[in-house]
Amino acid sequence: MRMVSTLLKAFLVIGSFAAFPLMAVEKGNLSGFNTGDSSFTEMRAEDDAVRVKVPLKMTLFEQIIVKNQDGIRRIEHKPLTPIRYNFKATIDRTNHFYVSDYHVETVPVKWEHDSKEWTLTVHFYKRFGDGQELEESVGSMDIKGKLEGSQKLYTLKARGQQSFKNKQGFPQLVVEIDSKAGAEKGNIARRDAPVAQ
Repeated sequence: MRMVSTLLKAFLVIGSFAAFPLMAVEKGNLSGFNTGDSSFTEMRAEDDAVRVKVPLKMTLFEQIIVKNQDGIRRIEHKPLTPIRYNFKATIDRTNHFYVSDYHVETVPVKWEHDSKEWTLTVHFYKRFGDGQELEESVGSMDIKGKLEGSQKLYTLKARGQQSFKNKQGFPQLVVEIDSKAGAEKGNIARRDAPVAQ
């Protein structure tokens, strides 16, 4: 009788382990997770995803009021110091990043394995509201370049620039991709400092 009881317990334990794979999330299916600010760039467990560093330089604009000698005021939009970001995106998944007052979404379009050419679309959204829960689309930028690196981490080598204007036609955001600019490692923001003379 004791042996039958022990065998039943063993079957229950083995059965519970066998049920775990049914509860697991399929590889690449992260739709049920809250990806956070950097979209699993620090995820380690079972992470066989190929990642690409996308170096972008973002220049924001601030609205200022200028008064001339006659006392006439006019509105100008002054560019702020550019900030350089190195977004670590996943080669085959959409990624979301939150920098300053912007939500940046990288969407992979095409990956040619032999030539190592990668095409993606980057969407920019302006965030506002008390908790920055509201977003407004600023625009999109298509980028195509060559990947350099090895194994699971590459750097996108490409060049290009895109300017975005607000609804009134004033400059709002300028985005530049220039691999030679040498962005910081990881998802680190760096403010460009003036070159010493």
